[in-house]
Amino acid sequence: MRLFRTLLFLGSGLFLACSSAQKADRERAMLHLQIGTGFLAKGQYPSAMAELVVAEQLDPENPLILNNLGLAYYVRGKLDLSEQKLRKAIRVDAKFSEAKNNLGRVLIELGRTPEALKVLHSVEGDLTYQYPEKTLSNLGMAYFSQGNYKKAEEYLARSLEIRRQSCTTASFYGRTLLEMKRLAQSAEALDQAVEFCRTEHFEDPLYFSAMSYFALGQQEKSRARLEELIKEYPKSKYVAKAKGMLELLQQ
Repeated sequence: MRLFRTLLFLGSGLFLACSSAQKADRERAMLHLQIGTGFLAKGQYPSAMAELVVAEQLDPENPLILNNLGLAYYVRGKLDLSEQKLRKAIRVDAKFSEAKNNLGRVLIELGRTPEALKVLHSVEGDLTYQYPEKTLSNLGMAYFSQGNYKKAEEYLARSLEIRRQSCTTASFYGRTLLEMKRLAQSAEALDQAVEFCRTEHFEDPLYFSAMSYFALGQQEKSRARLEELIKEYPKSKYVAKAKGMLELLQQ
């Protein structure tokens, strides 16, 4: 009987020690999460990744850590790993709308638009989600990628009603109007997007603004946008096309 009590006491002590160690790990994980998230917000992606990986090792079932790590993989172009972490976050917390919204964006980038729409529409119905403009924007981008410009315009416009100065949303809204041949509106929308996107170093609205003005026959404005693009973003994927358009304008 005394031996049983001794073993019971030792077992209880071991359990308490494990619980204390797990609590300490979770606390350390939260510290690494906070630091990593700060680096992520500042665009210091390698440092963010290092901190978030440690956070996950310390608390592998924390959905917020998994979500932010998924974002870190996304911005580094590791879409498969991003999807993996975001899906795990959702498995841990089935009501985690932020992770679902981020997963939808990743699926759009992966070209799996029907899956993205399914995920994003499930978030659209969550009235407790604090950032509905993100979901509306992602839905607009998903419909844009499908060529459903009417639906894209609807969702992007609703997103901009909530957050007017969103770089990506404004850019896709202008591009949607361009695809719909509403040229004057697209030029105006893309000019606004150019201003919204300056601090984010996102060149897309410059190129599509030039295309809008070109289609409108306003060659000087088109040329100015193209020259600005080449000067500010010499390594852009649009530079070759921009140079080709400039040569055309000079003829």
